[in-house]
Amino acid sequence: MKRCFGLSGDWVNFHVANLIRTVSVTILFLIAAFSLRAADSATSYATWIKPWVERPATSPALHGTGLKLVVSVISGEKDFSAVTNMTPVERVELAYHIKVAASEVATNGAYRSYFVSNTDAKPGAVYQFSTEEFQKLTEALAQLPEDNAQLPPAGRRVVVQIWEHSQWHVRVYDGNHLPPEVKALLNLLANPFDKLL
Repeated sequence: MKRCFGLSGDWVNFHVANLIRTVSVTILFLIAAFSLRAADSATSYATWIKPWVERPATSPALHGTGLKLVVSVISGEKDFSAVTNMTPVERVELAYHIKVAASEVATNGAYRSYFVSNTDAKPGAVYQFSTEEFQKLTEALAQLPEDNAQLPPAGRRVVVQIWEHSQWHVRVYDGNHLPPEVKALLNLLANPFDKLL
């Protein structure tokens, strides 16, 4: 059973502001990165995942505990070919349509979901996985298929970040055609109030 922990108002306001700043920078980086012409799909993939690989390994919202897993759903994105044909103003406008819904899990089993865009953020409550649930989560991570360093179409990408060997290992899946193993992971993360898809 996941247990919920309360958060103070000042603490929430401070971290909501930090969330908006962090995700705004990530979103603008993604837009800028895709305004450059990539030589091949491998370069496009490496460029796109760069912000996810470089994210901090701890979460202030989980009291600075080390992270084990982050799952993010990115909606409102456009494909590389569309972005390269946009004007700078259109790219900035696009940044305001990109939304990120995410769940993060700490190494101690603490867990929360949140939503953020360039203009809004909704922090979620912090829960605690039971030992059994946390073991199921660990087993589910071992079953995830590779993404073969191929970006799925823009629109609803699901990014799975796993912290292993002192670095983030990132996989990107098509949210409209998720492998069963990824659906199983999302089901483990879901609770009655917070669902990513």
